[in-house]
Amino acid sequence: MVSMSKIVGVLACGCLLVLSLLLQGFHTAKGEVLRIEPSSYYVKQYDGNQVRVHVDETTQVIGHIDQGEQIEA
Repeated sequence: MVSMSKIVGVLACGCLLVLSLLLQGFHTAKGEVLRIEPSSYYVKQYDGNQVRVHVDETTQVIGHIDQGEQIEA
């Protein structure tokens, strides 16, 4: 039988993991690509804010993205 302290420990770690993911501030950027740099896309969102989307070798990109195109990241 599994001890109660192990169950509580696993649940606490799970809660901390979820909380850390929420605090990182993930959100979806939708809008027009303003410029492209080697490791970043700069996007003007529909609300007028500009955001930088970091890209690297692990980023999955579908198709070819050029300046002026509408993207969702």
